[in-house]
Amino acid sequence: MLAMIFLAATASPAQSKKEIREHGIASITVQEYFLEEGMVDPVVESIEHYNKDGALIELKEFKKTGEVRRWEKYGYDEDGNLVEEVFLDEKGRIETTEKNIYKGNLRVEKQYYNNRGDLFKKKVYKYEYHK
Repeated sequence: MLAMIFLAATASPAQSKKEIREHGIASITVQEYFLEEGMVDPVVESIEHYNKDGALIELKEFKKTGEVRRWEKYGYDEDGNLVEEVFLDEKGRIETTEKNIYKGNLRVEKQYYNNRGDLFKKKVYKYEYHK
């Protein structure tokens, strides 16, 4: 049964946050087969980890050789807003961090930090409202 659920989860293009939460999915591993190249064993393409609310908390994508191509971690506040994105190198060392600041569930600022934790850039979001 678990194998069938695993195959169903990897066969679809992407699962919605609602589906992940409703099914209690903690992670999804996508395996790729390079049959034309004579590779009959699967290669892990990506691994996604989710929190209990169905939000993505970690993403790892791999090259055909098994090396990490992309590694990101995500943090959320109690309202489910994405507050932190951490970008890692292949060894898990922080390259950059992006932090989102919210007021009233609206993002008002995005801050960019280098691997030493120094702020090097920021964006400010200003909203105009209908009268």
